[in-house]
Amino acid sequence: MAGVDWLSYSLSDFLMFGPEVFLRLFVRINQDVWPWQGIAVVSMILIAGLLVRGDWLARRGVLLLLAAAWVGSGAGFLMAYYGPINTPAVWFGWAFILQAALLTIVALLWHPEESSITPARRWQLGMAWLGMTILLPLLTVAQSGNWQTVALFGLTPDVTAAATVPCLMLLPRRIRWLLLLLPLLWCLFSAATLWSLDLPLMLAVPAATLVLILIGFWLKPR
Repeated sequence: MAGVDWLSYSLSDFLMFGPEVFLRLFVRINQDVWPWQGIAVVSMILIAGLLVRGDWLARRGVLLLLAAAWVGSGAGFLMAYYGPINTPAVWFGWAFILQAALLTIVALLWHPEESSITPARRWQLGMAWLGMTILLPLLTVAQSGNWQTVALFGLTPDVTAAATVPCLMLLPRRIRWLLLLLPLLWCLFSAATLWSLDLPLMLAVPAATLVLILIGFWLKPR
């Protein structure tokens, strides 16, 4: 349109919702799926245990559980709850399902080498992963002051992406790079949205994930 000063607009001017509406999405999904959040909690514990175990079968199990989490957060939160107020979330929802398919294919076709990680290191990795997936969902609670906004792994995209990245570091670099692309794109989109909504505590999740992704592009599985 002629005469429009586009530089005077910020990203928040293009959002059709505010922080209260966005935080309400977390309340709605937790209310609607109750008490099936227990499945997400069990999967978190299972993945931590599989990381501690560390053999090739355990690593495949981790990938399959991650695939289920990407389907849950993509088809559930992004498409069913976030999509009606933010159209790009629907596109990301389909991308999350594609990511789940890629994780499944890798889990079924990948022939992992014997792990060189010591049992003590595997224990540290598993416990650190479990601690991360417990603490990160609480940032949404701290931001809103409402326990019903807890952002669980497997139900919400930011925590699911954050929890996936450390597990991908166990994969060979050529496979890992492919699987890190969508977490990278989602984190950039999520960070821009949370910045526009002025939700600084929640912004810490995609910001930390971006740091992990940058490390993950270069870290060797050993």
